Amino acid sequence: PIFAMIGTALPSFFLAALLMNVFAIQLNILPLQGLTTATKIFAETAHLQIFFDKLLHLILPITVLTLLGVGGLMKLTRTNMLEVLNSDYIRTARAKGLSEHVVTYKHAFRNTMIPLVTTLSGMLPSLFGGAMITETVFAIPGIGYMALRATQQGDIPFIMGYNMFLAILTVLGTLISDFMYMVVDPRVKLS
Repeated sequence: PIFAMIGTALPSFFLAALLMNVFAIQLNILPLQGLTTATKIFAETAHLQIFFDKLLHLILPITVLTLLGVGGLMKLTRTNMLEVLNSDYIRTARAKGLSEHVVTYKHAFRNTMIPLVTTLSGMLPSLFGGAMITETVFAIPGIGYMALRATQQGDIPFIMGYNMFLAILTVLGTLISDFMYMVVDPRVKLS
């Protein structure tokens, strides 16, 4: 519960600053900002070394985006699971003598997944909204950072394109969730 509250309560810029302070400044095990180390760009290095350098620079931003997304899902899963476990059909399954593992995963968790699938459909575009702040904090020239700069400069065509991109992601997220409903609940059929 504490991890879920941290994931939902902390703003992305604060979590990013906190992780940068711990892992980049105090422990000095991860790079602070950007996508590559300047000496590796200009030196004659192999492509594999550049790849791992970029990967090392992406650990903190990916961690920030993941922790913030997972916190809300954990709270939703816990709340739905507690509600489903108090249902009559769960008591009936336990009374039939089914093991707790079968009751929890086959009966309860399957019904808990339905609201989660609905929530996941909206997470795809919101991931890019959170990436705007995270990319700015970590000085990564990604699409979120470019959208923020375009908004500050009044670049209307780019903002329209970015909003269209988010709209397409919303439609794709909804389509993916419709297919996931069929996997989670076999009674649901596409028509």
